Amino acid sequence: MGEREVNYTFTLILSITIAVFGNSFLYGYQIGVVNTPSHIIKDFYNATYYERRGGNLSSIQAYASYLEGLNKTISDSNASTTPGPAEKTPSDFGADESLLLEKWELELLWSSTVAAFVLFGMVGAFLALKVADTVGRKRGMVVITFIMFLAAILGGITVIAKSPECLILSRVLVGLHSGLNITLVPLYLTEIAPKKIRGAVGTCHQLAVTLGILSSQILGMTELFGTVDLWPLLFAFNAIPSLVCLFVLPFCPESPRWMLIAKNREEEAQKAMQKLRGYDNVEDEMGEMRAEAKKSRNARNFTLKDLLTTPELRMPTVIACVGQISQQWSGINVVMSYSSFIFAQANVSATKIPYVIVGTGFVNVVAATVAVPLMEKLGRRPLLLWPMCVMAGSFVLMTIFLQLQFDLSLKASHSTFAMICIVLMHLYIVGFALGLGPIPFTIVAEIFRQESRAAAMSLSVACNWICNFILMWTFPFLRDGLEAYTYLLFVVILVAAIIFIFFFVPETKNKTFDEIVSSISLGGRAHGKRDGLKINEDVGLMANTNV
Repeated sequence: MGEREVNYTFTLILSITIAVFGNSFLYGYQIGVVNTPSHIIKDFYNATYYERRGGNLSSIQAYASYLEGLNKTISDSNASTTPGPAEKTPSDFGADESLLLEKWELELLWSSTVAAFVLFGMVGAFLALKVADTVGRKRGMVVITFIMFLAAILGGITVIAKSPECLILSRVLVGLHSGLNITLVPLYLTEIAPKKIRGAVGTCHQLAVTLGILSSQILGMTELFGTVDLWPLLFAFNAIPSLVCLFVLPFCPESPRWMLIAKNREEEAQKAMQKLRGYDNVEDEMGEMRAEAKKSRNARNFTLKDLLTTPELRMPTVIACVGQISQQWSGINVVMSYSSFIFAQANVSATKIPYVIVGTGFVNVVAATVAVPLMEKLGRRPLLLWPMCVMAGSFVLMTIFLQLQFDLSLKASHSTFAMICIVLMHLYIVGFALGLGPIPFTIVAEIFRQESRAAAMSLSVACNWICNFILMWTFPFLRDGLEAYTYLLFVVILVAAIIFIFFFVPETKNKTFDEIVSSISLGGRAHGKRDGLKINEDVGLMANTNV
């Protein structure tokens, strides 16, 4: 008897859409929301502390306006920029510059704002295990919505309250929410999806992340909310997806696998499965879950310590963590967060950079959209290996052309080199969106059984956040020390990851969870068809990917 065709029910589509919009989308939005208005926010911090120290804000603003007008006059007249004796001083306006924040104080405040998101993302990732196993996948996403709603309020009232602390606390909460949601969402999507489209459904998480990044880039432009008066709305916007998730997600079914295997609520699991599939006879999937539940009956829910000490889980845990480490240390967040600097390195006009960045976000979304159908057509391994080769090649070529920018004898070709660098960056982003973006989350949810899946997702996502934190703090120093050669470090990491994936990561397309777990041998060595990962059973690495 052939496999049943996938029935794209309204319930399945709604569950996927609301889960990713209220969670994955918001995670992506947080990645980009502070980048564009950063200089405006720093000015707000400075002005707030100036007033707290007894300064008159209107006086310093008047002096700043005077300097802006003076600079414009000098520029228009092509006169010398050296201040003349007739120029006014801050004291002429009643301003006291000594009350402004020192450079190190301002940088400390800004670093705290940025780092709060990543640090509490780590905390959320570790807490996600308890939430996922105790409260459930869907209910967990509903509960954490209140965290994001509170964050939206705090971010939105920052200027009204004249409190930089409100924004920092808002970033603490969105970090906590993001750490939780990027663990819960892949679990939920993987467990409600039909086997034949499990990879495509899992890719919707990364697609929503890219849409969130693009949305933050667009809304942050000066033509919209990236202004002195409107920038708090960028953070208040978090409330909209949160409210949609809060009011709609409760009507979507809980993960049937969690209900049956973890909680032994078979009748509820069957009703949820029938609602998701759109037909009454779901005995094939229920039977598979019962078999997994029988194997797990005497097994307790795994802790993070169990993952590291249980021999049969050792290799799956390594695969899960290597996937997340490779994702972060492939350089993608450097590309997204430091894109302005990279385009400036490539001699792109400062006035055009915000629009080029939005174009970068758009390319990311298009590539992530293409990855959804390709996931089931080609499989996980080819979509990891080939795009990663493209990413490594793009960085090698980008290093060469950035270095040529410093060759004065080729000055006439610098604009051409700049365009080549932009093309290579977008090619890199396409490669990431097709492979390393979505697949590490999908793979983690597929290579573990029910009792250890949440712990594995929690640990791997924590690795993701830790690597993100390390990279974002060290990259400025690497950039200053290595300049254009910085990107070769990421090439080394990508090559190492390609080798690891080739030998140790199994193909999971169109296989049951039990078949995938059984394909990974004790100790995790790859031994071809005989045992281990059986990576050669999928008729070659890149060729025929039909199962």
